[in-house]
Amino acid sequence: MTDDKKILRNALGSFATGVTIVTTRAPSGVDIGRTANSFSSVSLDPPMILWSLSKTSSSFADYRDAEHFAVHILGADQDDLSGLFAGKKADKFEGLDIERGVGDVPLLKRCAARFECRTVYQYEGGDHIIFVGEIVEFTHWPTPPLVFHGGRYGLVVQHEDEERTTAEREESLSPNDFIYLISRVFYRIREEAVAERRRRGWSGADYAVLQLLGHGDGLSIDEIKRIGRARGDEVGDATIEGLIERGLLRRASDDPNGSVLIYLTAEGRREIVEIVAILKASEAQCLADIPDNEIRILKRLLRGMASAEDIKWPPSPNPRPMALGEQATQ
Repeated sequence: MTDDKKILRNALGSFATGVTIVTTRAPSGVDIGRTANSFSSVSLDPPMILWSLSKTSSSFADYRDAEHFAVHILGADQDDLSGLFAGKKADKFEGLDIERGVGDVPLLKRCAARFECRTVYQYEGGDHIIFVGEIVEFTHWPTPPLVFHGGRYGLVVQHEDEERTTAEREESLSPNDFIYLISRVFYRIREEAVAERRRRGWSGADYAVLQLLGHGDGLSIDEIKRIGRARGDEVGDATIEGLIERGLLRRASDDPNGSVLIYLTAEGRREIVEIVAILKASEAQCLADIPDNEIRILKRLLRGMASAEDIKWPPSPNPRPMALGEQATQ
């Protein structure tokens, strides 16, 4: 590709588009499908859409000769399907759960939208052919679409209109403030786990130590105290000694410098895993009604905001944690 063509492609890539898969049933009886982002609406009355295909495409003749085709607008979590139908696999439908539509065209499920069409026009468009189809059936699912921009897949994020008074901004935390929202989520997820750890007689400092060692076993007492303070937990010698007496922690002198390190015992690891399981279940319940693509956006944003290096949490480098049920060294 010449430099001018590369520049033109990059410029055209500035426009975000949806991602579609166009399927048809070839006259030979073979199912055909390919990824395309050249889709557009043409008319509502009669209902018509168009898409285009390169004349050099290996499936060009099949689409040209087919009387029907279907356009699938992919959902935000279907980028794997886009890659599949953009690739060179011979049978792209192998293993997929499909339906049959008008003209026996193969139909993919659970897309953002799907249009079954009768081919009504074909136009020359430079190095492409433009296919115009009349919509004979369509289905719409309430899922955000997958988008393509600048050579990469992306996700749609809805804008929200928020009106707040000056007093709300300056004098109090509003329900729209980030810290207010994230605090509510934090306490909602940990509510059951906090109740359980209190039932077991763990203080906040106890839990902080056990959780820290669950991330990475084998820390010195000074490290545990420093990280605990950075997280707002007052961890002292009495905290660690109490957990040792209860059989949840143990000491070991296996540091190369001769320092005494603190480890979870098998019982300590079992108990912290039980608490983590409660947290995981609460998290899953909290996220149950949120679409997968929005969860991915949320986690990506939070990862960008988090700075583990500020307090070395989890500790780095991370020693090999002892597996649940592994015998602790005495």
